[in-house]
Amino acid sequence: MENTEINTIILHCSDSEFGDVEEIDAWHRVRGWAGIGYHFVITNGRLKSNEAYAQYNDGLIQPGRAITRVGAHCKGHNTGSIGICLIGKHGFTGKQLYQALPELLRKLMLEYDIPVHRVFGHCELDRGKTCPNMSPEIIRKIAEYSV
Repeated sequence: MENTEINTIILHCSDSEFGDVEEIDAWHRVRGWAGIGYHFVITNGRLKSNEAYAQYNDGLIQPGRAITRVGAHCKGHNTGSIGICLIGKHGFTGKQLYQALPELLRKLMLEYDIPVHRVFGHCELDRGKTCPNMSPEIIRKIAEYSV
């Protein structure tokens, strides 16, 4: 399905200590999905479970599902939204939060004319979730800083 009239960005976390686009794509395919549901993934320096932290893999912005395709990341809110997944559970690296995420938000907010108040955490739109395990205030501050 085509993703038209994009007006929302939804932040997620992987709820894992490691991962990248390939890993999440595999996890989602096991669930029977047609591939990764997120449009972007921001890595934390550990791509695989058996790997140690590698600085050069921290804060990588990886494209996932094409933005032109409706995502599979937030039930009832996939159409018109862009899903961004931060690799991590309850903590994220400085490169993720203060370099890569603001860079990506700035690009997307400008390109799609998305205002700060249309940047959400998954938990705000699906009350049963804690994802992305950071407060909406922090999410909005990062978005404000980005533009």
